[in-house]
Amino acid sequence: MQAERIIKQIKSLCGLDIEQVKPPENMPENGVMADEKNGITVFSVSRDGRVYSFAVKGADKSSMITAALAREYVFGLMIKQPSDPVCDFLLGLCGAPQGVHVGKSDYFVFAVYSGAGSKSVTEYLMTMAGENDFVADMSDGITALCKVSDNDTDYRSAGEFAAVLKENLSEEIKEQVKIGVGGVAHGVSELPKYYAYAKSALVDGAEFDPNGDIYSYKEYALIKTLSVLTSADKERYVKTVLDRSYREVLSDEELMTAADAFIKHSLNISEASRHMYVHRNTLIYRLDKIERITGLNIRNFNDAMTFRLACLVYKML
Repeated sequence: MQAERIIKQIKSLCGLDIEQVKPPENMPENGVMADEKNGITVFSVSRDGRVYSFAVKGADKSSMITAALAREYVFGLMIKQPSDPVCDFLLGLCGAPQGVHVGKSDYFVFAVYSGAGSKSVTEYLMTMAGENDFVADMSDGITALCKVSDNDTDYRSAGEFAAVLKENLSEEIKEQVKIGVGGVAHGVSELPKYYAYAKSALVDGAEFDPNGDIYSYKEYALIKTLSVLTSADKERYVKTVLDRSYREVLSDEELMTAADAFIKHSLNISEASRHMYVHRNTLIYRLDKIERITGLNIRNFNDAMTFRLACLVYKML
């Protein structure tokens, strides 16, 4: 597969801009290397005795994670595709597998990244899958899961199911995963599109929230829209929303960890403090400090969402 085709497909499916670069010397075994001098992170994939190297912008920890996930994705595109008909179908290489009823059932669609642990994750998901669910090892460190969502489901949303799934994988087979949530596909024919959304969420999540573990395509769809703004417009927005001293909050790891945990646990102080292993009064103190500096009381839903969006826009600068 030509490098130009890879670049175009990555851009189309994930919205990630990569460029082909000269293969660097002394590339680590994991195939990813930060080039701080040029402000890029390079990743390499070998095929048929030839090395293809690409780069993403940035040379920090977030860029390293993004490049590692992009490398897995490119590797999956370049190797011979597996014969698994479900895998081929979800990649858009063929129609629905033979014998599958193309009905109107809704499906929660996920891309579960576990790297070297993908085999055990796939096996676990297959044991828990229902008769009409789809599970496939996508050969790039990712397992696809398309779970039927009907009126009898115990889960109100794909995000809620993803949270339970992550906890089960951690407890049952000791695998730490990152989950891309594609959303709800309306019928089998939409599964390839929503699986592409789920993979795109993984890549975008690694870039904007490397410490997270569940990424929703819907959230990053908004980010993609905002990314076309100029840097000046983005900075003006952040300054307006968070006030002039916003850098004091965004550079404070304790405050950002507190805000992330609080928002992640549905603005529930007790749940957030328990998962952070800190006293609730400590968390309250940190939330109060954020309010004093930014003017946003993130215990209020609207302020919490405004703060979250402003933080994401800041990461685009």
